[in-house]
Amino acid sequence: MNVSMLSRASAVGRGPAAFQEIGREEKRRFILNAAATTFGAKGFHATTIKDIAEAAGIAHGTFYLYFKDKKDVYLALYAEFRARIMEAILPGGEAGILREGADLPALVRRRLSALATLFENEEALARVFVYRTPGTDPQFEEQRREFVEHVTDAIASVMRAGAEAGLFRRHDPRVVAMCLVGSIEMVIESWLQGERAAKRPSLASMIEEAAGFFLPALLTAKAWQGSEPQARRRRGGRRRKG
Repeated sequence: MNVSMLSRASAVGRGPAAFQEIGREEKRRFILNAAATTFGAKGFHATTIKDIAEAAGIAHGTFYLYFKDKKDVYLALYAEFRARIMEAILPGGEAGILREGADLPALVRRRLSALATLFENEEALARVFVYRTPGTDPQFEEQRREFVEHVTDAIASVMRAGAEAGLFRRHDPRVVAMCLVGSIEMVIESWLQGERAAKRPSLASMIEEAAGFFLPALLTAKAWQGSEPQARRRRGGRRRKG
């Protein structure tokens, strides 16, 4: 279960009585939701365990029955957030995006749109994870680096299989994956840092712009044949000939 699967509004500020009515795993979730809300509002460093306990409506000491310290909560939330990113971009695993008969360009765009939606829905918490905290602690930075490596490896695997299927052009998949991950990471960070901009574009539109730049360079003619725009053009051509 992830942070979004329980309403944070229902998970905070309800007091000890509500806390006592739920099981141990739900209590842990209760505290995680309170921590997510508090980290998102105040940032990791400004948040105290007292803040989290008050947001959850529990006694200060109760926190330690479920987590060692503030860092322990942060790492638990970050692990969940990483899992949600992977679910957004590769919901069927690395093979799912190359399933036979798929409109690959549209499928890639849907996956990137799902990623944008995740970050837009969890903007405050994502800001804590992406650039406000990792470099301040060696363990946080190592977790971030390992996750970037994991995403890069997964995308490289997809590209390697796609090249074998004639859907991706034959480039070094690892190098291209690094370029893709680095570019999307920079787009997300730029969007998060522009929170006070008067006319900030949506993250979805920014990622779509990046996709429009990369896809023509990566996909073969075979990959585009199954896309809806290509299909519409083919249907239009047949009608004109008729």
